[in-house]
Amino acid sequence: MTALGLARAQLDAVAVLAAALIIPGAEFIARRARTPSLGEEVVAGIPTTVVRPASRSPWPALVFANGATSEGRRHPLVRRLGWGLGWAGYVTYIPDLPGVAVGELTPRSRDAAVEVIAAAVESPETRGGRIALVGISTGATLSLLAAADPDVAARVSVVAAVAPFTDLEKVIMLATTGFYRTADRLEPYSPPPYLLVALARSLAANLPRCPAGDELCAGLRALDGNSTDPLAPFRRWSVDELGSAGVALYALLANRDPARFDKLYADLPSATRAAVDALSPARIASRLRAQTEILSPPRDKYFPLEEALAVVRAAQHARLTVTSMLSHATPKLTPRKLFELGTLDGFIVRSMAAARA
Repeated sequence: MTALGLARAQLDAVAVLAAALIIPGAEFIARRARTPSLGEEVVAGIPTTVVRPASRSPWPALVFANGATSEGRRHPLVRRLGWGLGWAGYVTYIPDLPGVAVGELTPRSRDAAVEVIAAAVESPETRGGRIALVGISTGATLSLLAAADPDVAARVSVVAAVAPFTDLEKVIMLATTGFYRTADRLEPYSPPPYLLVALARSLAANLPRCPAGDELCAGLRALDGNSTDPLAPFRRWSVDELGSAGVALYALLANRDPARFDKLYADLPSATRAAVDALSPARIASRLRAQTEILSPPRDKYFPLEEALAVVRAAQHARLTVTSMLSHATPKLTPRKLFELGTLDGFIVRSMAAARA
């Protein structure tokens, strides 16, 4: 990286940090700068916010995938980050990928991400036919999966992934039993209730279609995300109505014994288990060609650090940055953590530099 390229990446990082951390004075400066424009469009069939810089196109481009939040691309942090990226000079696509807002992840979510990336990279506004991917939480997982897709892999310059999960089968075991499986032991881990709710929604959406299953999915979507009883919607249906697939899913979600997990997981339909594999970046990480930057807290409230390390070990060009400034997917600047600002800044500088390359 040249000195000029490093300086430009550092300026980009300042804009992103100012947006993410709400640094005092940033808004005052922004009002006096040339501001980007935000437009609502449909890209590859997906509702998308497009942030365009005030400068003349073509621009370096990126696709930003948010995490599971009911506000989707309209979440205040997502909007601020998109605005900050536009201010830094990047045309930024923020799609509402199918299911993500309610925590319902399916291969369609991944496929839609690939389709948006393919459309964005072909836009005449995109410079050099290259695109960067940025994702938070579930969006980070989808960004890693999309970057390995053969239809777009050669066009992706960098993947910046914040607090992803990478092995969905292990995360299912974690959410149901309270234990995470490493190479040599089971580690106790207590994620928030929302993780089990989101997994129930995702697994139900990946069951074979049937009328009762469709209504089950609707009931799970309507469930409070912090519910301590995500199995409640299952109880409306008999064994005959849900079928063997629904009964197997109920048994898996109700189980709290890690010794029984493998057998109960194996009882799920093969198509459902195939979807779990397809939504696990750790299993395709060796196909990642782009520079991969992963940011995680030392102990994330949802996913153990091992989830990020699994991709770093398998990918060709991957690096993990660990900082306690991150609360799952949200950066927090406090006086006690000010000394870690350089660590977070380094992650952003490397990502921005690769995005402009």
